[in-house]
Amino acid sequence: MAQAQELQVSKFERLDRDLLARTQERLDLNDEPCAVVRISVANVKDYTFEGNIIGEVIYRTGEAIIYMTRGSRNLTINSDKAGTLRYDFPERLERQVVYRLSLKFITSEANKMRTMVMPVVGVGSNFAPGLMVGVVKKTGFYVKAKYDFRSVEAETECNKLGENASGEPFWFDSDAKKQSSRMAVTAGALYRVSLPIYIYAGAGFGQRKMAWQTVDGIWAECTDYSYSGVEADLGVILRTKNLAFNLGAQTNSFKYWEATLGFGIMF
Repeated sequence: MAQAQELQVSKFERLDRDLLARTQERLDLNDEPCAVVRISVANVKDYTFEGNIIGEVIYRTGEAIIYMTRGSRNLTINSDKAGTLRYDFPERLERQVVYRLSLKFITSEANKMRTMVMPVVGVGSNFAPGLMVGVVKKTGFYVKAKYDFRSVEAETECNKLGENASGEPFWFDSDAKKQSSRMAVTAGALYRVSLPIYIYAGAGFGQRKMAWQTVDGIWAECTDYSYSGVEADLGVILRTKNLAFNLGAQTNSFKYWEATLGFGIMF
């Protein structure tokens, strides 16, 4: 069914102490007494029934009473909201016996609203942990944040050759200290391609900084390896029951790239 809710039989039972089929008897076309099926469901007047039914269906509050011929094997239940359900009785109906069939709604897996909470990590030149949160049915949205809890404080700048803006070189030795930091926040659309695969794409803001320490103890931020600006985000999520796995790619200004790995829950 394509509906957001589906109809299911929660219970079918024989009511040997119920004498309705005897005290308010109906005869079938062969003049044999009928069996009675009591249908229990909310808003019962929204339903129609098909099968070996004798006479009119009796509607009461929360219940429909149906007379059926002896030996009947199934009943078809129709609803504009929940579609059609054909139920096969676990046993042939016996004459002058009353049965109760209880119905319930369940949420279709294909139309269930799901919430995702997933720890993630960015794997590139920096190792940046984070968290991804989203809500999705067929389509939805997500927000993701990464931060490596580091900061870079530089007194000056240099390029990848170790030169300042005037082209004058700084001196670095082979054991020069380095420090870097990574931060990114993205948000975007989450889309279910087909169960159990989802894709996502989004954008936001982020930065990655890199600094080197000169032989004089001065920290210089390397502008060629430091990026700040628009983040782009793309990936795929695989759901197995309530578990979710994430594999994606993220870039800052299409200069700095990193993979995104994640494992969390989608309930």
